[in-house]
Amino acid sequence: MNRFDDDLRRAARGKRTTAVIASFAILVFGLVLAGYFLSFRSLSITVQPENAKQTAMIEVTDGLAFSLASRIYAVSDQVQINISAAKFQTANLAIHDSDFGSDMTVNLLPKPGRLLASVTPSTSVNWYLNGDFVSQSNRLDTELAPGDYQLAVTSDYHERVERNLTIAADDDTSLAIDLPGITGTLRATMTPPGTMLIDGQPVDSTSPITLGPGPHHIDLAAPGHKSVSDSITITQTQRDFTRSYNLQPLPIRMQHQLTPPGGSLYVNGKRQDIRKNTIEIPYRKTLDIEYAKPGFVTKTQSQTVAPGEKVALSLVLDPEFADITVTANITADIYLDGQLLGATPLQISVPTVPATLEVRADGYQSETKSITPKPKQPQIHNFTLITTAAAKLQNAPQSYKNTKGIDFRLIKPRNARFEMGGKRSEKGQRANEFLRQIELQRPFYVATHELTEAQFYGKGSNLPVVNLTWEQVAIFCNKISMTEGLTPFYSTKNGRISGFDPKADGYRLISEAEWEFLARAYRRPKQTIFPWGDDAVVPPNVGNLAGDKAKPASDSYIAGYQDGFSGLAPAKSFPADQSGLYDFVGNVSEWTHDSYMFTPPPSDKIETDPLGQYSAGSHVIKGANFKSANRTELRAAFRDGSDAPRDDVGFRLARYL
Repeated sequence: MNRFDDDLRRAARGKRTTAVIASFAILVFGLVLAGYFLSFRSLSITVQPENAKQTAMIEVTDGLAFSLASRIYAVSDQVQINISAAKFQTANLAIHDSDFGSDMTVNLLPKPGRLLASVTPSTSVNWYLNGDFVSQSNRLDTELAPGDYQLAVTSDYHERVERNLTIAADDDTSLAIDLPGITGTLRATMTPPGTMLIDGQPVDSTSPITLGPGPHHIDLAAPGHKSVSDSITITQTQRDFTRSYNLQPLPIRMQHQLTPPGGSLYVNGKRQDIRKNTIEIPYRKTLDIEYAKPGFVTKTQSQTVAPGEKVALSLVLDPEFADITVTANITADIYLDGQLLGATPLQISVPTVPATLEVRADGYQSETKSITPKPKQPQIHNFTLITTAAAKLQNAPQSYKNTKGIDFRLIKPRNARFEMGGKRSEKGQRANEFLRQIELQRPFYVATHELTEAQFYGKGSNLPVVNLTWEQVAIFCNKISMTEGLTPFYSTKNGRISGFDPKADGYRLISEAEWEFLARAYRRPKQTIFPWGDDAVVPPNVGNLAGDKAKPASDSYIAGYQDGFSGLAPAKSFPADQSGLYDFVGNVSEWTHDSYMFTPPPSDKIETDPLGQYSAGSHVIKGANFKSANRTELRAAFRDGSDAPRDDVGFRLARYL
């Protein structure tokens, strides 16, 4: 063996010695550690009460620990344990690091007992334990802490039952309870005496009536009286009832025949509803009956009846009369409530009832008056009738705006007379300007200005509408008349104008006579040559004429006249004239209603509201326009005729009232 081998052997022996020393050290450390935990990581548990301690068991459910006898030894910082004992509830505890090294007492709670209780008969009852309400049912099944209890059972229809009982831990207690039923008493009086049924069975109401628990229906009846129904309920808390029944007499059924109908019927001072032939009246031994109607003598009577009796009543009233006298400013027919009495003047006796008195006469507006003739008080009723036309005029508005937005003004000529046309001596007079004696009587509405594009077409400007034939304008009149419920003025055939109805109140073109009357006579001290007067010099701003702005397009113009327009001007651009109307001077000439004739009228005849005869073709055009500059055209008497549309001719509407 060489030296190297010796060294190896010495090294092996050194390793074995080191291992032995290390193992010993670990063992010593483990023993020290075990001692530490046995001394400082343990807990002593005492179980209470005493009867639980005898069977107590400790079980570690979570954490590194073990139990030995009543002590817990733990390595973990927190341990979960269960402590159980026979007939006691298991306790679950958490032991924390701070709990080790001390003692712990655990009080176990006894397990609850179970109470099973039922009632006979089986019905819903109220269960009480120690005075506290528990439930409402026909049986009780509940867990209770061990101990002594008082059980009470109540029901609306049974006597109260109480029981004392003891509940043992982890044990069932069964209890069957018989419920004794209750009874009640009804003491009743009945006026008048009759029959009483309880739950459909007759009973003697003269003595107390014994009834079982629960609801009971009571019916009472007596001859000639209304039946009565009632109900009572016998309960544990309400057993005795006292009732006093007063049956009401049946009403009287009265079938009536009253002449005249529509009066007022009173029975025992109360007004009755007589819209039905048979009425019911509250019973009273004696009926005091009264029937009255204005204009008739009131009747009264008394009648003795029995409860529920059927009565037939027949009353006829005699009429009352009074004298009235009816007069009027003309002879007129007299009507009373639509019945003809005669003609004015008239004295007559009429019933003393409110009535409507009316007087009528052809051509006059009827007048009515509400009257109430009174006996022995003669009345005089005087009427003043006015003509239908006067009444219509009286009620007509002074102005209005129609559906096209056209403003109209009412003209009342009041038998206005004037001379139409131009004298032969008048400068500028034309051969077609015949002198005519005119009288206007009929009131009429006239448009305050010439119609605009917007009013005719429903769109466009406020310039006068032009380039229309006379017939187009006449058809337009009929359309708006029908829209507004007026009688069309113009007659048509196959879509063409064929004539006119002078009595119609529909829209039309202004007549030639009306135009000239408004332009030179209406609201003027005297008749004038020009719309502005007799002076041939055109006043400033009087209308849209051919002034300086017409140069150089026209050789005919009014030198020095400035109106601000070279062509058409919007309607109402210039002030109204004496008539309160616009555009009778210039802007556009105007179609009139009249057919254009060249036949001189009779010089000695006064024409009243002339409209002429309808003739197809040319119609009269009146007034100057924006192209006019000479004296002839500026005069109010100027007239022209045409059947063709023109760019300088518009129109103005009118209609009779």
